Amino acid sequence: MNLQQIKSLFSVNLLYANSQATQRQREKGKTKNLTKSLLIQYGLVSLIMLPFFGLMMLAIDFPKYPGFFTFYCALFALMTFSQALSAILNIFYESKDFRDYLPLPFENVNIFAAKFLVVIFVILPYLMPLLVLFGITGFRANGVIGLFLGLVGFFLFALLFLLLSTWLITFLVQSKIFQRYKKVSQTILLLISMVGIFAGIMYLNNAQTTISATGKLLDRGTFLPFLPFWKWLVNPFSFYSLFSFLFFIILLIALYYVFTLLVVPEMFKILLEESKETRIVQKRKIRRTRNFTSQLRIYNLGLIKNPTLWIQMLTGSFIFPLAMLPGLLSSGLNFSKLDLKFFAIFPIIGISLAFLTINNSSLPSMIISLDRENFNYFKSLPMKLNFYLRVKFHFAFFIQLVLDLILSLVIGILLKVPVTLLFGLLIGNIIGVYLISLHYFVRDWHLLNLNWTALTQLFTRGSGGFRVFIIFFATLLGAGALIGAIIALIIFIPYPLVVNLALVLLLGFSVGVILHFYQKNFWNNL
Repeated sequence: MNLQQIKSLFSVNLLYANSQATQRQREKGKTKNLTKSLLIQYGLVSLIMLPFFGLMMLAIDFPKYPGFFTFYCALFALMTFSQALSAILNIFYESKDFRDYLPLPFENVNIFAAKFLVVIFVILPYLMPLLVLFGITGFRANGVIGLFLGLVGFFLFALLFLLLSTWLITFLVQSKIFQRYKKVSQTILLLISMVGIFAGIMYLNNAQTTISATGKLLDRGTFLPFLPFWKWLVNPFSFYSLFSFLFFIILLIALYYVFTLLVVPEMFKILLEESKETRIVQKRKIRRTRNFTSQLRIYNLGLIKNPTLWIQMLTGSFIFPLAMLPGLLSSGLNFSKLDLKFFAIFPIIGISLAFLTINNSSLPSMIISLDRENFNYFKSLPMKLNFYLRVKFHFAFFIQLVLDLILSLVIGILLKVPVTLLFGLLIGNIIGVYLISLHYFVRDWHLLNLNWTALTQLFTRGSGGFRVFIIFFATLLGAGALIGAIIALIIFIPYPLVVNLALVLLLGFSVGVILHFYQKNFWNNL
């Protein structure tokens, strides 16, 4: 390997992964330290993940409970695999930039090493909870030495996981079934990973409920593939631990050579063949007929058939609300006997859910840019741009609304919200999804990118992951404060019906003002 080449290629791929962030850093005059600035941004996002998932693991003494340790390993490994699947498919199989490297004096192994480093930075936030898990377990078992062993075990686990995930994805891509039913196969992988994550969260919630009900922590069954790591952290000098550690080292070395000698050349062959395919943009004459709107909807449906897009949309939008769900359920919240006078709270909750789920990874934030060069073709047709963009917006809004309503219904049913109050929750969610989708749709227009080659360029436009986390936590704090204030008003004012009516009217007025603003400053200016 040529470290200088890897460094250069890594810098290029890192800049390529987030063109908007790169441009912002250039505008700030950080041209010489551009790569360093971007690395700091990725590092900040990873550090935010430490308290988010790490705090819920502090209550368990993992050295005494191998079942919980191995379960957390499996759960976060599944989350990481879901993100790694999206990253590898996107950076390797959809970037189609390998042909550009052919005239340059770069070795294949250096190209792949640089790209894999970028993949690592993409999945790093999802690996941070595992770092906390290994560190806590090792420290509680063997003090400072155990903490060091935890770091070693984490890096060994991460490397093994990355190699095995890449090998599995490459094996699937090379299979005849995958090549023949590419979209369907990727979608099945997406569904399996998402269902697995949700099932794991529900399993974890059941375990926590049992703990709180009985007052005694009962361990769960162990996941045997992850048990050696627990043994290594708790009793590192036993024969089983030393043998397992040596076995994993040998396995890692073997996987590395198999990867470089077999997997990488085969991946390069597939990617080279794909990059040589000429992308032909079919420019058909579209006539404005009565079913033209239906044709545009079918066209937009074709834009979102990419499984990588769905993986990022679902994980980026719903992973944090789903992660919060076990805490809500284990807290004993039950709204079944809640009085109707608290109706005004639930539209606020519905709007807050929309804030938590819609961000720069959601469909409304990229639906225009997904057109690529076709957008200029549509602009040349004898139709109003206002009409075309409204069709796109309503299409993206409908898809996002279906996903959000499913989440709202699941939360409402699990928390036993009465039907009338659940109706208020859904109404608020519809309003929130529409307004926030409109905001991100306009954002896509202002940050329009029709020359993207990898979907990550669309996910990271205008802001990094740090801004997403800030919005997420600000929404939690703001919604909590607002709901608390409304509850106080309803309790202390003797006319709760008047309070509810006033709040509903205020909400309706606010929605009208926001819609008027976008009508005047966006739709009318098209």
